[in-house]
Amino acid sequence: MNPFKGLTTGQSIALLARQHGERLALSFKGRDWSFIDVRTEIERAAARLYSIGIREGDKVAVWLPNRPEFLWYWLGAGQIGAVAVTLNTRLQPEEFTYQIDQSDSTAVIVPGGTDYRDFLGDLAGVCPELLNGKPGALDCAALPKLRSVVALDAFDPKYKGVTDWSKPMGDLPPAPLATDPLAASLIAYSSGTTALPKGAMLNHSVFRKAWDHGERFNQTAQDRLYLCVPMFGILSSINGVLTFWSRGSSVILDDRFDATETLQILQDRQCTAVYVLPLMIDKMLEHADFKSYDLSRLRTGIVLTIDPVVFRKAANELGMKEVFTSYGMTETSSAATRSYWHEPLEDRINAHGKVLPDIEVRVADPDSNAVLQRGEEGEIQVRGYNVMLGYYNKPEETRRAFADGDWFKTGDLGIHRADGTIKFLRRVKDGYKHNGFNVATAEVEASLARHPAIAAVSVTDLPHARFGAVGAAFVIRKQGIKASEQEIIEFAKAKLASFKVPAHVFFVEEFPVTAGTGKIQKFKLRELALQVLAREKVAS
Repeated sequence: MNPFKGLTTGQSIALLARQHGERLALSFKGRDWSFIDVRTEIERAAARLYSIGIREGDKVAVWLPNRPEFLWYWLGAGQIGAVAVTLNTRLQPEEFTYQIDQSDSTAVIVPGGTDYRDFLGDLAGVCPELLNGKPGALDCAALPKLRSVVALDAFDPKYKGVTDWSKPMGDLPPAPLATDPLAASLIAYSSGTTALPKGAMLNHSVFRKAWDHGERFNQTAQDRLYLCVPMFGILSSINGVLTFWSRGSSVILDDRFDATETLQILQDRQCTAVYVLPLMIDKMLEHADFKSYDLSRLRTGIVLTIDPVVFRKAANELGMKEVFTSYGMTETSSAATRSYWHEPLEDRINAHGKVLPDIEVRVADPDSNAVLQRGEEGEIQVRGYNVMLGYYNKPEETRRAFADGDWFKTGDLGIHRADGTIKFLRRVKDGYKHNGFNVATAEVEASLARHPAIAAVSVTDLPHARFGAVGAAFVIRKQGIKASEQEIIEFAKAKLASFKVPAHVFFVEEFPVTAGTGKIQKFKLRELALQVLAREKVAS
């Protein structure tokens, strides 16, 4: 029986502390925390949030790289009934301004230093009131709902409007605990296929689903996960940390990938699991001293790819013999299906597992929503406690996202196979994954269309061995105005997070369209791009 069923975030954290006590929960840069320590840190974070006026239902943007405080404030917010808004650390000014404002966030938590990124400098570029404002009472014209920008480390004193949490605050009164497990506790932005990202609202049941993940890969309290994939993503937070914590397993957290450091940690901390991108696998296998590292404890984990070749490399060369596959997305609180560790490798890597407990998955016609027979290709749709409450402040987008009342339309094409497994194929509409991150082509198109030289633009994806896919922008220039490929790419870099920036720009006179509807035939654009790149490769 799932022990987290019906529990709030605070109740779940208390349960972890009771069950696993002094066991190692988290390690970061040489410092360790037990499960009791984790509860203490989260309660302290909750009290700090409460002390600056954060109350039930308030939104708190957590804009942090991988570090323990991400977990303390994400879960601390949920513990008091506030809603954490997890922001991608790569967001550009227009992007983070939109998400902070659209989510109604009244506080933003950032590092104080500039080692990873100058978060305060970037925020001050949008909200200059940080330089002369009053901590906790900002009056930012660009972000009118924002009241507090909190820095966790020492920062430049010129930012007079920043709330300083770099020093101990002494004992604060404990904050009241949330009591409604069905209320929203997290807003995570998903690119989807529309021009602007949407904030998926998830409730407290994320611990419940995290527990159910563990059975599928034979998880025990002796397991240790090495994790350097960004924490702001559902893969790392719910599918990673919470999954391993739910059964008393440990998480060895890192803030960035370095092949030498990663191999050393995998060996020294005797990690049994790792979450990796294809590029990370290549870097480790190509390391000059790879064979000298003892990775004999490594047995399982997740690879952010659907390429069977990459999975075989992870299993047979890196040692992840029990690597598992799954299907899910932000709106379904991460995985809705997952393979079993004991299934034959080829079965695991050529499908995406069976549905998890208390969740339903069907494959339906994407237009009529009629349920299809096993083996027929259609849209994957999901129903259950794990499905988001809706997109925050987007009622029309929420309405369109559901069929027959409560079936979430994923926008992904797949097959429900005879053996009960789900196989993901591709997106129904425009969108792709670059290095594990969702990219909405409509969002990229809307951004590029603002370039003064662009009359029209269409973006599609191209396959890439290491990143899964990269973007290709097809541009029709305005008459009499010139612009180079590099100029367009630099324009995109200033507007979009790096994973959304197209790798290639092609200039065309017109787009291929479908007769009668005028719909751009992106498959033909993709074919054209591949032909051009193939010719360039031969010429070089």
